[in-house]
Amino acid sequence: MPIEAALIVVTYQRPRHLRLVLESIAAQGGIDGQLELCVTDDGSTDETFQVVEEFRRLARFPVSFVTHPHLTFQAARCRNDGVRATSAPYLLFLDGDCILPDDHIAIHLRCRKRGVAMVGDAARVDQATSEQVTSETIRRGEFMHLLTSSERRRLRKTELRFRLYNFIRHPTKPYKLRSGNFGVWREDFERVNGFDENFQGWGGEDDDLGRRLRLAGVRLQAIVRSTHSYHLWHPRDVTAPEKVKLAANTEYLWRKDAPARCLNGLFKPSLTPAQTRDTP
Repeated sequence: MPIEAALIVVTYQRPRHLRLVLESIAAQGGIDGQLELCVTDDGSTDETFQVVEEFRRLARFPVSFVTHPHLTFQAARCRNDGVRATSAPYLLFLDGDCILPDDHIAIHLRCRKRGVAMVGDAARVDQATSEQVTSETIRRGEFMHLLTSSERRRLRKTELRFRLYNFIRHPTKPYKLRSGNFGVWREDFERVNGFDENFQGWGGEDDDLGRRLRLAGVRLQAIVRSTHSYHLWHPRDVTAPEKVKLAANTEYLWRKDAPARCLNGLFKPSLTPAQTRDTP
């Protein structure tokens, strides 16, 4: 059976979280022979590589690891690196702090549609509960019962908003693409040249990709009703602002007349650094 999907997991300096995420990937059912995994690292200097190597030796599917020197939060670059290191026709993205129910990937593969990016979400697990999650917890699937009622309501509202916007064919919504959990065809990802690596520091790269996919004719559709990941608590990144509108990338994100295909993305043009800024 040919490999159908590449799962790209982004991580940085969270080996415990990554170990649990990999455990949840190992528990995936109904995908034998269909998956390749790439862990793409933002320059960790701890035991992250050893965690991946230990997993690779036992995994029943191909596992690769890519990294680069850490300069700042470079999620866009990490995700592009992961795509470049894989070859499957369908791309699944996951953050290295989000564990999965055991049918997550099978559901994504079953729900995929041509010309559509399947947008997921992560249920937020509080600090006390996150600290209790172990490999054994994941093997038994017990973490799927850890959500508060308010978090369940939030996920339901998110899914309903997506369905409403798609039903009325809203011209600009839903624009929210959560890069920590979504699926897209490689050909659509390549059409917009992937993530814009001009986004450095926390935030904005996923909103930007969602907007450019829409400009390229790719629809965003929610998969929250069918599956979602579970985000384990950790301290906020040092580059994350108190308010989203204060993020360093905000001005660049909302620049006018940004093209669907970014310049400083998956494929690199023969331009100077100054020329890779997308400006009108």
